[in-house]
Amino acid sequence: MSSTLPAVAVVGVGPGLGRAIARRFGAAGHPVALISRNADKLAGLADALAAEGVTARAYPADVTDAKGLSGALEAAAAELGRIGVLSYSPAPTFPSEAGQVPDLKALGFTPAAETTPESVQPMIDMLVGGALTAAAAVLPAMREAGDGALLFTTGTTALAPIPGMSNSGIALAGLRSWARGLHEDLAGEGVWVGHLSIGVPIVPGSGDGDPDALAERWYQLAQARDTFETTVGI
Repeated sequence: MSSTLPAVAVVGVGPGLGRAIARRFGAAGHPVALISRNADKLAGLADALAAEGVTARAYPADVTDAKGLSGALEAAAAELGRIGVLSYSPAPTFPSEAGQVPDLKALGFTPAAETTPESVQPMIDMLVGGALTAAAAVLPAMREAGDGALLFTTGTTALAPIPGMSNSGIALAGLRSWARGLHEDLAGEGVWVGHLSIGVPIVPGSGDGDPDALAERWYQLAQARDTFETTVGI
């Protein structure tokens, strides 16, 4: 299956921002590849988007499994056509209700004084390793076509320390640094790399933090391709 518009791969898709990004690009006519590790939830999400008229296919893969992630992206390109846009934003699931305070330690985060190599490694694997794998899988076709967009979505810790979240900050700051370098390396090849850092809870109906509002910003960034970085609530 192919489309006149390139496919969009949403890696780390969930029911909030990932779904909104898929819906926004799908509404514009892009076929969408949905990638996350939970096959059942992914299939349900693909069905829900299809009911809205979006061409969406599910490709289960864990971002920390390089072979599986690369294979999922290759399968998506074979079925949906060249991947022209990559969204990478895997993240822990936070409470969906405004005002709820997440248990950071339960989600795997650590304060600075308790951060160890062992606590950082899972964040590196998920946030940096997966991004490197995904980019490597889609970049050759983008560079050959002279067109493509990669956007890496992070949180506040990519830009400034947050108490209790030092291990993710190490990974996200590294991801941002690499993405900036990639942006500069590819600037003359027609491939745009961008970074969106979100410093507000992602909650429906919450203004700037509404998933659809964030997806619209993502979409406009990918269309304009005139800046490396933008922030929301930071």
